[in-house]
Amino acid sequence: MSNRIMHGKGDLHVSIEVMLVKEGDFWVALAPALRITGYGKTQAEAKKSFAVEAEIFFEETAKRGTLEKLLIEYGWVLSKGNFQPPVGVDQASVANLLHAQVGKPTFFTSKLAIPA
Repeated sequence: MSNRIMHGKGDLHVSIEVMLVKEGDFWVALAPALRITGYGKTQAEAKKSFAVEAEIFFEETAKRGTLEKLLIEYGWVLSKGNFQPPVGVDQASVANLLHAQVGKPTFFTSKLAIPA
C-alpha cells in the first residue's frame, strides 16, 4: 500500500492507506499520514464516514490555499509536483499499537479525485 497525492489536470488525485479497527461498538477508519478518521456502526459506515471527512479535508484546505502548508507540516514532501508521504508514519507500528489496544486492524485504500 502507498499514500499518494498527485496533481492532475485541474484535479487532485489522492490514494491513501486507511486502517479499519473495531473499537467497542464502533468501527474506526484511520489514516495516520493525514490524521483523518471516520467511524460507524459497520465497516461500510466507517469507510463512508472516512470518505466524507477526507473529501471535506481536501476541499477545504485546497479552497483556503492551506493544503500544501498543512501536508508539509504533517511531514509530506513535495517532489516533482506530487506529494510523497511522511517517512515517520510507520503503518506497522500504528497497526501494532491499535492491535494491542482494540484488535487487529484491516486495511483499505481510499481514492479521491478533488477538483482543484
